Amino acid sequence: MRRNYHYLLIVLLALASCSEAINIDPGVQPVGSFVVDGMITDQFCHQAVRLSMTENFYSPLSEVPWISGATVSVTCGDEIFVYEEDASSPGTYRSVMAFKGETGKSYRLDVDAVIDGVAAHFRAEDTVPSPGGQLDALDYCYSPDMDNLWTLAIWGRDYVDSRSRYLIQVGVNGHFKPLDKSVELPDDHFDGMIFSGFTLSALHHTEALWNIYGDSFKPLQRGDIITLRAYTLSGGYGEFLMKYSHFIFGTVPILTDQPGNLITNVTGTAPVIGYFGACAILEASCTVDDPYRTEFPEHS
Repeated sequence: MRRNYHYLLIVLLALASCSEAINIDPGVQPVGSFVVDGMITDQFCHQAVRLSMTENFYSPLSEVPWISGATVSVTCGDEIFVYEEDASSPGTYRSVMAFKGETGKSYRLDVDAVIDGVAAHFRAEDTVPSPGGQLDALDYCYSPDMDNLWTLAIWGRDYVDSRSRYLIQVGVNGHFKPLDKSVELPDDHFDGMIFSGFTLSALHHTEALWNIYGDSFKPLQRGDIITLRAYTLSGGYGEFLMKYSHFIFGTVPILTDQPGNLITNVTGTAPVIGYFGACAILEASCTVDDPYRTEFPEHS
């Protein structure tokens, strides 16, 4: 089967290529599996879920088979948040009311949809984790030996009593890179550290990437605002994204997870893959003054 996986909330530095077709045992995850791609954050916003289907590896279709017309809701205790489909983005469902996930609380997703003419129900649940640390400042410097390459560094700390996985997402002027162009990492090597100019991400921003991916990849100019988001992932969600990134990279194919083998917290009356995850977001920003400075400024 085939799935346009870059539409999922995956984490990777770049898409990898594979010289061999991926063969999935139809008895594990047959063609026509329902795909759930959703997240609850601790930010006050219209939370979102995306629903679609897998497709045959050799299918001539070039577009993701999004699922429209589903009934979607999220429940936390006695509160029920109804979702509606985005008229401009088929398959994307957003909460009618803005809300935020609260640390330590569990949120249950319920989806009713029609699959191949048959009514089906899907359910998933996850708990919002505590933030794994704090971000006090973000800054940048230019690497003159490489064209349009900036390095980002952070000031803050990672909490020693929290074993966390992070998803690092960067935006310019409010335009954030898609999550499939973001970075997932554990805190194994810096648990409990205090950061003072800790280099965390690079911005390879060129005219070519700008044209392909939009303003999140624009070359930096004076007055631009750079924002870094660090998502603290729930345990299961972090494991899912880690295994998924290994599947996409495929650096050791014989040991790489295939789609049918990825973990999921979604159950249903039809075959299903994907994840409904919860996370807490840390965020820091800085404004570009001299885009070509080659040193980080001092931060207290």
